[in-house]
Amino acid sequence: MKLKTTCLALSCSMFLPFTAAQADDTNFSFYGSLRVMVEAAKHDNGDNFKDAASRIGVSGSHNLGEGLTAFAKYEVKVDVAEGELGSDTGSDARVAKLGLSGDFGTLQVGKMWSAFYNAVGYAPDQLWWNTAPVYYSLDGNFRIEKSVMYTSPEMSGFQVSALYSDDTEESQFTASYKVSDSLKLTAGFIDDQNNDSVGVAAYYSGDGYYVNGMYMDKDDVGKGADIMSGISSGKNLYSFGVSSFEDQSGGTNDFDAVILAYQYNIHPKVKLWVEAWAWDGVLYGNEDSNSINFGMNYDF
Repeated sequence: MKLKTTCLALSCSMFLPFTAAQADDTNFSFYGSLRVMVEAAKHDNGDNFKDAASRIGVSGSHNLGEGLTAFAKYEVKVDVAEGELGSDTGSDARVAKLGLSGDFGTLQVGKMWSAFYNAVGYAPDQLWWNTAPVYYSLDGNFRIEKSVMYTSPEMSGFQVSALYSDDTEESQFTASYKVSDSLKLTAGFIDDQNNDSVGVAAYYSGDGYYVNGMYMDKDDVGKGADIMSGISSGKNLYSFGVSSFEDQSGGTNDFDAVILAYQYNIHPKVKLWVEAWAWDGVLYGNEDSNSINFGMNYDF
C-alpha cells in the first residue's frame, strides 16, 4: 500500500509544473536520474548488471514575500535493473524535507544530506559509483532522518551550518571559507556521543580541471584521506582518485585505493562512463578485490 501511494504521488507530481505556471510566486519541478551499469568485480566471480543509485523526486518553492521563501523536496530511490521503486525497508526516501529561507539564512527539517557531508564529504564524492572510499568508510549517515539544520548566509566568504538529529542523537557543526572564486576551505565536527568525528576539506577548480581533498578522523574507528581530481576536454572528463585509510578499531582493515574514471557526455542529460577501482587491503569486507564498472546515466 505504501509503495502504491508513493507511485501515485510521484505520478501526480509530473503535472505540477503546468499547474504551477498559473502563479508567479510558486515553482515546482519533477526530476530524476536513471543510472544502470555492468560491474565486473573479483569477489563476485562474474559480471553483474545493477542499478547505479538512480533516483526521482519532486521539489517546490513558494515566495512568501518580504524576502522569505518556503521550499520542500521529496526524493526516492529507483532500482532500474530490478524495475523497483523504493525498498521494502520503509526507508524509501533519499530526501524528504521542508524549509524556510531568507536574509537570516536557511532552516530546514526532515531527512536531508547532512551538514558534515555538505562541507567535507562532497569533496571526494565526484564519481558515479566508485567514489573515493575513506569518507564513506567513516560516515555512513550522510543523509540523516528526523533532523533540523540551520545554514547561515555567506558573510565575507564565511558560512556556517549546525544540525541536530533526533534519529541518531548527534550534533554537527561546519564552517566554510571561500578564499577566492577558485578555492574553498571547509571543516566539520560530529558529536554522536560515542565516536566523535572531525574533518577538513579543500576544493580547487581551475580552467577545465579540479582538485578536491578530504581528511577525516573518527574516534575509535579510523582516519584517512581522499583526493579526487578531474580534467575536462570537450565532451570528455578524465578523473583520478587516491585514498588511504588507517583502522583504529583494533582490527586490520587498513587499505589504500586508486580510482580511474572516464566520462563521455553524449548530451548534457546523457552520459556514458567507466570506472576502475583497485585497492590493497580490506575494503567493505572484501580483500584486494579490484572492480571495473561500465554505466549510462539519463538525467531529466
